[in-house]
Amino acid sequence: MLLLYWINIALYFVVPLLFPVYVTRRFRIGWLNPVVIPLLASLPLVIVTTLSGPFFFLEDGLYDPYFQYALLVSNVHALAGLVSLVLLLRLFLGQPALAGFVERLARSGGPARPDRMRLAAWLFFGLYALSFLLLTRDTGLVAWILDPRTNYQLHRTGVGQWYALCITFLSTSLVLATVYARSTHTILLLALPFIVAVFLLGQKSLVVAFAIYLLIILAVRRYRYLKPVAFLVLGGAAALVGSLLAASFGSVGLDQISQYSDYFVNAAHYYAQYLGGQLPLFGGQITLSGLWGLAPRALFPDKPHVYGTILVTEHFFPGAADATYTPAFATVDYFADFGWPQTVLSGLLDAGNVVTAFLYALVLPRLDSLNLAAGRSHHRVLFYAFLWLAAPSYLLFFDFPNNFILFGLIAALINLVNRVRVAHPAAAPAPAA
Repeated sequence: MLLLYWINIALYFVVPLLFPVYVTRRFRIGWLNPVVIPLLASLPLVIVTTLSGPFFFLEDGLYDPYFQYALLVSNVHALAGLVSLVLLLRLFLGQPALAGFVERLARSGGPARPDRMRLAAWLFFGLYALSFLLLTRDTGLVAWILDPRTNYQLHRTGVGQWYALCITFLSTSLVLATVYARSTHTILLLALPFIVAVFLLGQKSLVVAFAIYLLIILAVRRYRYLKPVAFLVLGGAAALVGSLLAASFGSVGLDQISQYSDYFVNAAHYYAQYLGGQLPLFGGQITLSGLWGLAPRALFPDKPHVYGTILVTEHFFPGAADATYTPAFATVDYFADFGWPQTVLSGLLDAGNVVTAFLYALVLPRLDSLNLAAGRSHHRVLFYAFLWLAAPSYLLFFDFPNNFILFGLIAALINLVNRVRVAHPAAAPAPAA
């Protein structure tokens, strides 16, 4: 039984690596690419955060049968998603009509103008700053800056839309500024202000995601010193994450990390009650009530605090949602309504897999054209695909169709910046001889 447990644990970390290995070999793009880098960079943190909570807080540690059950649910869902992604990617690349459509789309949208794209980068940074001011209008700008972690945890109610816009606007600005930077040294100089800006949002995963993106764009640029810079960037991100953990728990250590990494501990408690017959499946309540996620609280002030997967949270932590405290439960979002059929079908039929496979088919064969340092050029549609694919934490907290609507507005604004004509003053006539 112990051998099966360790195979189950190993699969949890191996299965997510299979698709990056497949696309790397399929497109022959080198191992440092936008698909592999995020997984390799985040893998150590994922290992620690996944295993430390159960190890410290479950009576049987990693051998807890309900923790193992949660891992099994995750592994089956991931394998179903892997099958779906591979089949969809092969369809987009191998079916002549679809492959021709992808090729035509990559050459549409007009050429990207680097000077205008850099201007758009600072426009979106300004939108981030404006959203940040609106986010902090109740708590106070200085108070938020002095303690971003506490304010992120306790003071987002009613202003969550501004928090979500901060992330997406800053992410858009970062990708525009770095893809169209005049040199790799400019990218390195831009790293500090962007990392500081995302640090102010108080969420550890955002800091890591932005640091990982910087490595992605350096890989696209084929930066010769990528490895030492990777140590510096990820080391700096780890230090900032540590400071956020210290702000939450007073110190940083494995026991503090395990307190933060409770999502599989919570999942183990859920499956203990489910398998024990104390908590039945929700029969669609989670999915249907999750539609409230589409409604901004600013426009719907009576929006309930308990909906979607928070229904599970409310069962274990009554009243927590009203206090803006919503502990995560791993895997329940694709199990708790209908059980195993939901787990398999949600992996196979996930609409997000269609988008992801399409973006890979569009971007990865043309990745070198995004390297302006090599004198390459591309059309704006290719940039938009790269933006959706590689931008850190992009459109986080925006569900369908709000994410597509916001993305369309962002693309329209970038198009406008590229196409607007700037009138230059006419030159004065030369004086008569």
